[in-house]
Amino acid sequence: MQNPIPADTAKVRRIVMALDTASSILPSMEAAAGLALGLHAELAGLFIEDERLLRFAGLPFAREFGYASASARPLAPASVERALRVQSEQLRRLLAATAERLSLAWTLEVVRGEMRRSALARAGPSDLLVLGRSQYSWPGASRRVDTARRFPALVAHRVAVVFDGSATAPRALSIGGTLAGVTGSELIVLVPAASAQAFNDLRQRAAQQLVDGPVANYLLLGDSSRESILRTARERHFGALLWPGRIEDLTPAQLVELPCPVVLIPSHSHS
Repeated sequence: MQNPIPADTAKVRRIVMALDTASSILPSMEAAAGLALGLHAELAGLFIEDERLLRFAGLPFAREFGYASASARPLAPASVERALRVQSEQLRRLLAATAERLSLAWTLEVVRGEMRRSALARAGPSDLLVLGRSQYSWPGASRRVDTARRFPALVAHRVAVVFDGSATAPRALSIGGTLAGVTGSELIVLVPAASAQAFNDLRQRAAQQLVDGPVANYLLLGDSSRESILRTARERHFGALLWPGRIEDLTPAQLVELPCPVVLIPSHSHS
């Protein structure tokens, strides 16, 4: 039976999954699809063609290396365009297959630009934004999703939620609990606190909110900086990280180094 929608997440309209040409698609797809399933939201894919790559391909000194021969050859803009079309078509097929398997409404938009600007322009106040981890690991066109387990890439990893005491933290925890429940993942709550007393207070607040939800483990973070949170996610190999914040809070370098899919939780919308 599907989990009920938490009261403070019922207004989520779309789960916008933003991927660029260097994104690892399967963990991001599962995180976004799990949220869409748990929150009864639309799964909206956003594929961002990196305009810098296209500009680079037009330079006279641009070279690519053959996979088999390892020999350099001129990088033609036409070959980059073809590769982008192949990637967007792979994403379309995976989106369609995932949506059909989970009975989700879905869309795919292909745009050309830069990750932060493009994602900001297309994620509305009632949307959740999932940012794909950047690494070159797009699946082959013939790769199939394991239908025996709905979320094979996430079930072996933990869903982490930053519970920092902010006004948005309870919403992040509700959505994180929903994702963990849908995907069958362990839930871990990251608590930035300067003292043991502050940690215990925040932990008690989180436990009270989760009294009817999934069992969670708690991890003290002495440093609440973005760098510390991303480093912890990288070291602990989380499957997904739910963060009460905005894409503007992450630097371009941090976007490139995302250790796992990151779900940004904005404040409650008033729409």
